[in-house]
Amino acid sequence: MAAQHRYSAAIIGLGSRGQKAWFESLRCSPDISVDAVCDSSAAVLAAFSARSCCPAYPSLERLLEHHRPDFAIVCVPNRHHLGVIKQLAAAGVPCLKEKPIAGTVEEFLQLRSLASKGKIGVTFQRRWQPRYRHFRRLLAEVGRPLSVRATMAGKYDPPKDGWRVQHNVGTFDDLGVHMLDVLVWLFGRPSTVFAHCLADGQPSERDRESHVLMTWQDFELSGHLYVSEVALDKEECLLVRGTLGSLHLRDQEIVHYDFGGRQTFRVAFQSRKQDVIASMCRDFCDYISGEEKEFSTSISQMEDTLLTTEAINSSFASHALEKVAEVRVIGRQNGHANGYQNGHEKDQNGRQNGHLNGHHNGYWNGHGHGHQNGKLNGCNGKVTTIQGNEIPNSTPSQSNGSLKPVDTDGGLTIQSATESNHAAPKTFLLNNGYEMPGLGFGTRKPKKPNETYDAVREALKTGYRHIDTAFRYNNEEQVGQAVRDSGLPRQAVWVTTKIDNSWHHRVAESVRISLSRLGLDYIDLVLMHWPSPVDPDDTKRALSDWNFIMTQDMQKEVHAGRVRAIGVSNFGIRNMKRLLSHPSCTIVPAVNQLELHPYCPSTGLVAFCREKGIHCTAYSPLAFGLRDLHGHPVLEDVCARTGKTTQQVLIRWGLQRGTSVIPKSVSPDRITANFEAAAWELSPEDHAEITSIEGRCRVYPDDWLPAQVFWEEDD
Repeated sequence: MAAQHRYSAAIIGLGSRGQKAWFESLRCSPDISVDAVCDSSAAVLAAFSARSCCPAYPSLERLLEHHRPDFAIVCVPNRHHLGVIKQLAAAGVPCLKEKPIAGTVEEFLQLRSLASKGKIGVTFQRRWQPRYRHFRRLLAEVGRPLSVRATMAGKYDPPKDGWRVQHNVGTFDDLGVHMLDVLVWLFGRPSTVFAHCLADGQPSERDRESHVLMTWQDFELSGHLYVSEVALDKEECLLVRGTLGSLHLRDQEIVHYDFGGRQTFRVAFQSRKQDVIASMCRDFCDYISGEEKEFSTSISQMEDTLLTTEAINSSFASHALEKVAEVRVIGRQNGHANGYQNGHEKDQNGRQNGHLNGHHNGYWNGHGHGHQNGKLNGCNGKVTTIQGNEIPNSTPSQSNGSLKPVDTDGGLTIQSATESNHAAPKTFLLNNGYEMPGLGFGTRKPKKPNETYDAVREALKTGYRHIDTAFRYNNEEQVGQAVRDSGLPRQAVWVTTKIDNSWHHRVAESVRISLSRLGLDYIDLVLMHWPSPVDPDDTKRALSDWNFIMTQDMQKEVHAGRVRAIGVSNFGIRNMKRLLSHPSCTIVPAVNQLELHPYCPSTGLVAFCREKGIHCTAYSPLAFGLRDLHGHPVLEDVCARTGKTTQQVLIRWGLQRGTSVIPKSVSPDRITANFEAAAWELSPEDHAEITSIEGRCRVYPDDWLPAQVFWEEDD
């Protein structure tokens, strides 16, 4: 099934960007195959062909004679962009192009016209970097923004014979436009700019340092952008100060301070360039296929960044304040990234009517709530630490449809503050940038032939989009068949499986077998089932000369593209510390799947994972067989007052803790009833009452393993 949803790409231009950024990032992608490349240099083609078997052509014409890729990536020198895109448009091939957006406004208009024949996107990659996406989601925490300061600086010395020097491309056009696009993405088009640039003493030289002052007059925001290629230290930072506090992004870290200057939370990231590129390409593929109606950097969405760039370059030349063009070149509906402006209405207290921050109100209203579930389409990187207090929720709005960030362990989701009964449950953003549906479907211990297949088909029909299985469940074939027969696109269903205890030393083979059984090209999440490797010939004995640290071969499966995320299961604090502190651990687990319910809350362990940016999934969330819990007066009282079943209340309790849950059922009625737990909320008081239940008991203890894996410190 997965193969039919793969996309083919062609790379036009094999310079440094074409080869090192694009080809290397996509060659192992499970979603996108690079089917052909072209370059006008015979030497470049020969060197490339010596390293790769990918078809290579000396011209775009020759490439198009033999291939019709789903899209092309344009990496040729800037002056050739328009000509290449015209050829692609004539062939009906959409394209992603490197910056600049366009050389002139006239060229921009031509590109927009060509986009009617083949969609065009611009590769401003920071819009896909996890740190900037998180920053954008958290922006409401500062209240009404008052000022913004952005810096992109480093020590760069372009070669004299390179294209930057030869074509007089200065530091603003080379580096600054990336940060400028972030500012426009966050706040919309500024009203005025005043810019000054410095070279190395000669007026005719390319700029090496730039200062840009900006104002957004409609909502009284001032900004400063500093760009330099002659700085002593590399620095990339963004600071927004508002009426309620400030938000700081510095390199790979985001820190929030309240109005009194007290740090409330800190989030640190690790991200890989190839993951960012792959994420952007997946979004573009969804856009050109019609699965998504918009693409963040489609040529039609780039008008504000283009007009602001034009005004800044004019200010460089005039040494005067320049007004950013008032008349739009292209009209658009309300709700483009500058929805901040459309949604900005302050009440007498200086706050947005219905929301602390008009940015979110304008942006989300304009998009018709198209991303209520926090959909990020696999943006990438990993959150490695979250310190301080929990990331707070924004103040709920009384106005219809405003949104708020919701705290999760190791990630954020976007959820409607007033429409909690939407059909799809929220998703959790994992530390590698992928999103996992919060309400999943478990498949452990099937008792009848085809029971798993029938249950999964029913679950997918009901609306579940997260299916959990395992190597040892012996039902991966049924899960895969049900997913394929559902008719849903592969990327619409999250599939988790696990490496069995007796396969710790055979990770690659285990993944290969699981892929074959599932009939899929990739697995969304692979977990180490238990931190206790056992002898395949005697599962009561520990596997000699092996421990779970050595099972980090799982990391190789991510790099190979067979697995999107890896994690662990049944890891307590003690074993998590051992794993994370080992030098071989280069990928922080995305998930720790645990038995979690009111009789086994593992509060300390969940908090520890949250600090490390690791999301927790609750298996056995219904505490099957624990009659004392099901009959507990607190649960009985909540069920009686809400009219919900015990199972629905337990599922809701887990989701509101910030954990995903994977209840199992084979009854169609129960499958539906459990899914409906996503459509309501426990009151804070009821949730706290359930959390305070004191009994402790596990459905699945560790007494059957040759090593202890649970300790009191986890509670």
